[in-house]
Amino acid sequence: MAINRKKLPAVLLAIILIFVFTACVSSNNSMQTSADTMPVGKTENRILVVYYSWSGHLDSMAHWVADETGGDLYRVLPKNPYPDNYNQTADRARAEQNNNERPEIVVDITPDQMSQYDTVFFGFPVWWYDLPMCMWTFLESYDFSGKTIIPFFSHEGSSNGAGALPTVERLAVGAAVRSSDALSIRGGNVDGSENDVRAWVQKLGYQKSENPSASAGKTIVVYFSGSGNTKRVAGFVADELNADSFELVPVTPYTAADLNWRDRSSRVNKEHDDPSLQDIELAATEVPNWSEYDTVLFGYPIWWREASWVVNSFIKNNDFTGKTVVPFCTSTSSGLGDSGTNLEKMAGTGNWLEGIRFSEMPDENSVREWARGLNIK
Repeated sequence: MAINRKKLPAVLLAIILIFVFTACVSSNNSMQTSADTMPVGKTENRILVVYYSWSGHLDSMAHWVADETGGDLYRVLPKNPYPDNYNQTADRARAEQNNNERPEIVVDITPDQMSQYDTVFFGFPVWWYDLPMCMWTFLESYDFSGKTIIPFFSHEGSSNGAGALPTVERLAVGAAVRSSDALSIRGGNVDGSENDVRAWVQKLGYQKSENPSASAGKTIVVYFSGSGNTKRVAGFVADELNADSFELVPVTPYTAADLNWRDRSSRVNKEHDDPSLQDIELAATEVPNWSEYDTVLFGYPIWWREASWVVNSFIKNNDFTGKTVVPFCTSTSSGLGDSGTNLEKMAGTGNWLEGIRFSEMPDENSVREWARGLNIK
């Protein structure tokens, strides 16, 4: 988008520049925490997906790219996080660019680790027609000689990356930057663009190959998630174990108001107070090819110190004979308690192991480490 500054009044120019700044327009910056940084370790893939996300849009895109490629995932974090407030972040980003600053970043990947990758998928929001300055810092921190870099970005008005892509080419010294193959997604449309992102990876020829000897087809992650926290954890577990997944979806979904346990008239409170209301109909309780799975990771939120009653119909309607079942849960404060043991009694079959409780927004790396520690083959 070209702007003739001489012909625009100052106020109008400021409005346009603020509009163009955003790539991840959201007042929620809660995802900008060290919880989303995963130290790189699975170097056999030789593909790295590295990105910066302010509001979470790039986070979604990067996870789809990593899932589709099988590459390792790394999130760049400014040591001094950007404010939650959009206008404050816009002002700071503009000042950093004007002053040619290099914000200090949290770096968990060593130069030696970086040297083991051949291809780097590089994700960023377009801010003020360019990369966020923290991504300048990242590109100047490593040797990209001989690597292929494939950019992907979100934007609000700078769709062709005319300012940002040349910066990547200039800073990634020695790399072959495939700017002509870059993926551009408008920020407000990111959440509905999963198919576009995956199709883009496939078109480039970087889709991971299926390994018949892998654990997929033998391990499955079954879960119910009310607010999305358990779903997030389940996604990390399934990805780490290369497992299939099956979400338990109520026929009548729970809204945010339904889940407000502080409101005595909310759905969850009514169901808690009246056990006759706890028989929740699920859209599906039969897992395709259920007999083929040896191991089941079973996830749920804790409601009143027990597993959410939403999972009960699944437990009662499935035979766990011959299966190893590992429960995991999310909660604000309550522990796992007897929830796993009580589910085992309800199931009546299966070898149920001791489970684990995660907080509402656990560190991604801690979830993956736990999954790896299960030694599921």
